[in-house]
Amino acid sequence: MEVDNSWLPTLLCALNDGIKYNDRLKHSETVKDPEDIEEWILQMHQFKQYLREQLSVEPKLLEQYGEYLRD
Repeated sequence: MEVDNSWLPTLLCALNDGIKYNDRLKHSETVKDPEDIEEWILQMHQFKQYLREQLSVEPKLLEQYGEYLRD
């Protein structure tokens, strides 16, 4: 599967927003099992690393979107 480069900012922003949201949710009083959320956050970080590796093949893209890949 290939993702058009024009969708990369949206994908990366959504991923970062998902990580932030779930990190806050993990500390919420309404969550019964924060370990489930921690597992999901870990998977999102792994996906982010995968994207970092994929973009490193094209240094121009990595330079352009690198700010979205910072932890």
